[in-house]
Amino acid sequence: SRTGVSGVMPRAAGVREEIGDMAMSPAPEMVDSGISDGPGDDAVPEGGGDASQNASCGTKLVMHPFLPGMAACFADYLGMSMLTPALPYFLADLGMPPHKVATWTGAVTTAQYAGAACGNMIVGAMGDSLGSRTAMGATLAGDVLLFAATAFSTNVALLTTVRCFAGLSSPLVASLHYILRSASTKKETLRGVNAYSASVNIGYAFGGVIVGVGYDALGWAGLMLLSSGIAGIALVVVLVLVPRNTPEKNVKGTLNEETGEDGVTSPNTRAAHETAAPKKSVDVYGVYKTGAMVSHMVTAVNVGYQFMGFLVLFTLMSKQILGWSAAQLGWSFMAIPIANTFAMYYFIPPLIGKLGVHALITYSSVCTAIVLGAFALPAVHTSVVGILAVTFCLILCVVTVQVPNQMRIKIIADEYAPEQMGKITGASRVCFAFGQTLSPIACAVLYTIHPSLAIGSMFLSVLCVPMAFFLCKQNFFADPMTKAEEFAFAKRDKNENEQSGDATRV
Repeated sequence: SRTGVSGVMPRAAGVREEIGDMAMSPAPEMVDSGISDGPGDDAVPEGGGDASQNASCGTKLVMHPFLPGMAACFADYLGMSMLTPALPYFLADLGMPPHKVATWTGAVTTAQYAGAACGNMIVGAMGDSLGSRTAMGATLAGDVLLFAATAFSTNVALLTTVRCFAGLSSPLVASLHYILRSASTKKETLRGVNAYSASVNIGYAFGGVIVGVGYDALGWAGLMLLSSGIAGIALVVVLVLVPRNTPEKNVKGTLNEETGEDGVTSPNTRAAHETAAPKKSVDVYGVYKTGAMVSHMVTAVNVGYQFMGFLVLFTLMSKQILGWSAAQLGWSFMAIPIANTFAMYYFIPPLIGKLGVHALITYSSVCTAIVLGAFALPAVHTSVVGILAVTFCLILCVVTVQVPNQMRIKIIADEYAPEQMGKITGASRVCFAFGQTLSPIACAVLYTIHPSLAIGSMFLSVLCVPMAFFLCKQNFFADPMTKAEEFAFAKRDKNENEQSGDATRV
């Protein structure tokens, strides 16, 4: 069995050790993959190792292979990190009573992610057919227009509609697709996912600071116009740094662990791909029916539910239970990037190296359930220390599920349908957005009854992850082997047998 413990654990250990040994710098390292991005206009800027080492910091930043995707993701999350904590104060300024503030906070947030759930598949398909340059450019242009429209939406029905269209044009699928297509090995995939997450963290850090410092001076309209301008800058970055290329239909960037010294896929790995991988991709709808993809999608729904449910609860509790101002709430959002950064660079890489992707998802899901159990206690969610402590721990748990689950996108795509990575990424983000869509309104309504009920819904959500792994017959503690890894191990065994036979004859 490809997922059995006895058949995978000993052989996968070397792969995980290599990931565990990766350098954990305070920022994502520049990776020169030396490969094309495949279909569309997703070519990664080339940069030789020696030249990049001698270049200035500015040149290294521009040459960073993940920069365009990071810029698109950063712009969108910066806007959201300013909108989310400011929204209940904006609604209160419109004269709404507290119970309506809670309900409409959930409704507006839900509308955005409902739009994302509808639009993510379209954006993913656009990335496959037209390339990430076109997909990121079109969606960032939508961000520019719709953040500007949000600034002047003083009617809640209009605001809800505008944010729904903003979700439809979200650039997150296009940016993640670009980053995953830019990676060729598990180490690079982890670095790419960390780069994507780093842009999320930086967005939340700056967004929280801007709301904390500038909400009273800028107001709702000023914050949203600032978000629109930053999205415009990200659009320029994408259009300048991502070149136009003729679409290719070759399958490139297959996940593997064997690369030459120059970073280009080695002859052994190319041979493994030619021998083991199918010549024709599996139909993408067939991929959606596999146990790996179903369990991945259930996990993505849970992560989306946990993430947005917690943000909505944190915002409402801070305002209505703790009595914080908009500035205090904005500053408290700094806990999100601090916890995420700690997890991404000092927690997740060594854990994936020692445990593997599946095991980290399993253990982190259990830890999430434990933290939520503590959060449901009134003594915890009614105190400043309790809320901040749970904030740090819960974010740590959720991101240690999200990062390895995002790595599974590339693992699944390379295994079943390398040419359909955009659609698979889109399907993953649809599931994430579905969780984000359901969570705000569900948690907001349950919160109005009792905060522990909202937290209980998050507890039930996380229990679905191990249940999905069990029902889909996915191993809890061992990663499946890729075709390239199977070929490499088979070749190694063959060589060892030949050497043993030669020794016996001698």
